Amino acid sequence: MKDQRVLLASLCLTLALGLVVALPQGRLLGSEDAKVNEFPYVASLRLNKVHVCQATIISQTQLLTAAHCVSDVGAKPVSVDQLTLRVGSINTLAGGELLDVSEVVIHPSYGNFMHDLAILTLSKPLTFSEKVNKIALPEPLDENEVEEVPANGTPVYVAGWGEQADGATTYKLQKSSLNTLSKSQCELQAGYGYDSVLCLARAEKEGVCRGDEGAAIVDDNQVMQGSVSFFWGNCGTKFPDISTRIAYYLDWIAANEK
Repeated sequence: MKDQRVLLASLCLTLALGLVVALPQGRLLGSEDAKVNEFPYVASLRLNKVHVCQATIISQTQLLTAAHCVSDVGAKPVSVDQLTLRVGSINTLAGGELLDVSEVVIHPSYGNFMHDLAILTLSKPLTFSEKVNKIALPEPLDENEVEEVPANGTPVYVAGWGEQADGATTYKLQKSSLNTLSKSQCELQAGYGYDSVLCLARAEKEGVCRGDEGAAIVDDNQVMQGSVSFFWGNCGTKFPDISTRIAYYLDWIAANEK
């Protein structure tokens, strides 16, 4: 009987260890902490003082984010009184500076995650430093270039405070790498090939998740190619992540420059 109890205990321990190994490990957005000053264009977008999305600094007075993060109904934004931004910190809970928003402009064609882009104007200009700075925007594209720029398989990078693989959230900025998918490849893999969209390939159990929306998709030249829009189902599925293609919206961004 004693031998049976020992054997049963050993079996239970083996099963328990097996379950631990089988659980998702690491973070959905990658397993590497961002360094101080590494992503000076990243901002935490806060709704009623709680981090909900990210925003990306494009000038001393404006940032880009996902429209659905600041939408009340359709292209009508939430009240600016509900919004604040934390800049200059890799800690979403502390450090840097908290800023007020004076205006929100959502793309007029936004709906069902299409044209998922909004411009936030600050109440006062930023002072640029090592910790706070703007990201470069892409060059205008010929309409025939949209599918091929960036080329299929181009390495890109993202940093965010989104949900991790185990469902936990992190206060410290994380970073990860992905690869772009061409319009035709995105259509093939997800049925979602649009000129206004930049799709992102990554392994299953990786990629962006809740809280990463609005994050910049940046290439090797530190140019913002996309803004995180959404992921299919419960983040980390076999389908590509979806971002808004910034080059498609350059005229709209310029028309709303302040």
